[in-house]
Formats: sequence, structure tokens, C-alpha cells
Amino acid sequence: MLPATVTALDALPLTANGKLDPSRLPAPAALRPSERAAAPAAVTDDDLVASLKEIWSDVLGLPVGPDDDFFERGGNSLSAVRIGAALRACGLPSIRLRELYRHPTVRGTAANPSVQDEASRM
Repeated sequence: MLPATVTALDALPLTANGKLDPSRLPAPAALRPSERAAAPAAVTDDDLVASLKEIWSDVLGLPVGPDDDFFERGGNSLSAVRIGAALRACGLPSIRLRELYRHPTVRGTAANPSVQDEASRM
């Protein structure tokens, strides 16, 4: 399990009794959009990319861009299984978990030949 954010502190806020005072802890840092350079679109099937973005956003609970890394955005193996189930429920080709680990972005997943082959059959 990985935390969604990490906030560095100089010192922990303590009460007069020396216990942690959670009310004085700072708010977690907001997630930054992916810092990846925008790559040219390798996939011409924009509908597949849009569908994958929507499914990933629903499963992860936050907006996902085409070049955002699944695992950097908080994805894990359970989320990957949920994405596979959501793809099947929408009538889209399911992806093997191994392929999600190899291509952890929406654009990479959509450009995956096995996904494109299945999408063209539908």
C-alpha cells in the first residue's frame, strides 16, 4: 500500500502532555498533475482513450489524464482488477494485469496491440 500524498514536517505538533495534536497538523499537499511531457497521440481511436480515462477516473476517484501513471495516481492491484471488471461491464476489451503493469498510462494501454485487436473486433 502506498500513501496518496506525503507531507514533510519539521516537527510534530504536540499537546501540553507531549501527545500528537492532530488538529494542528497541516492539510495534505494536493496531488499535482502528471509532470510527463505531452507525447504525440499514437492512438487514433479517441473513443477508446476517452472510455479508458473515464473508467480509470471512476475507479481511482480522481481525474486521470492520458499520460498519468496508474500507480502514481494511487492505483494498486485491486484497482487494476476493478478496471478489468469495469471494461468488461462496458463491453470493452479486458486487459491482462501484466499489460497494465507494462503500460501504466491510458495512452499506453490504448496503444497496446492486444487491446487494439480486441477493440477492432467489437
